[in-house]
Amino acid sequence: MKTGENLSGRLNVPLLRQAATCCLLLAAVTALANLGGLVLVIAGGVLPGWAVSTMLLVTSLALLLISRRAAGGGSRTRRTVLISLLHRLVVFGVGLSSLTGAMGDLSATYHVLEPEGPNGCRPVAREYSFLFAGSGEVYAVGRGGIGSRVSSWTADDGYEPIADGSYRLRWEADSGILRLMGGIDPVWPAMHEVTCG
Repeated sequence: MKTGENLSGRLNVPLLRQAATCCLLLAAVTALANLGGLVLVIAGGVLPGWAVSTMLLVTSLALLLISRRAAGGGSRTRRTVLISLLHRLVVFGVGLSSLTGAMGDLSATYHVLEPEGPNGCRPVAREYSFLFAGSGEVYAVGRGGIGSRVSSWTADDGYEPIADGSYRLRWEADSGILRLMGGIDPVWPAMHEVTCG
């Protein structure tokens, strides 16, 4: 008995392939959402969208590998060849998107800001500096831990106001106001509204 036949008897190959396809589709959706600005906050830490799509992609590829080994050689029909080609195209697209996101985050830092808003809303800041330019983005993160980008700023001389602690966060009834203070290095704009939908 071949190893593939032995594994096929113990594993549900169609179910593994469906799970792999679902993970791949979720990875593609997450990669697209990352283009619009997506973060995930888990246990007080920030997981960027590119990291989520990378984890889903790796899971999908592992499930595909297991299902192929379990299925053995098998005959390839035109349908399976087309599905395989489609999978490879999506894997390439998600992989490229994840790599681009990871490269963009090489010198970025994420900060979960305090205090949390009265409705569970919480701002997350992403700061990045390169040479004489600094920039940042604010994400509004709801109770579910998923946040989307709501605002951005630029600063002179690579200044990072959040890392420097030069900010104030004030909450009103349904939104927060984040005020960045630049000192010698101006930050523009200095006021940012944080509202969770």
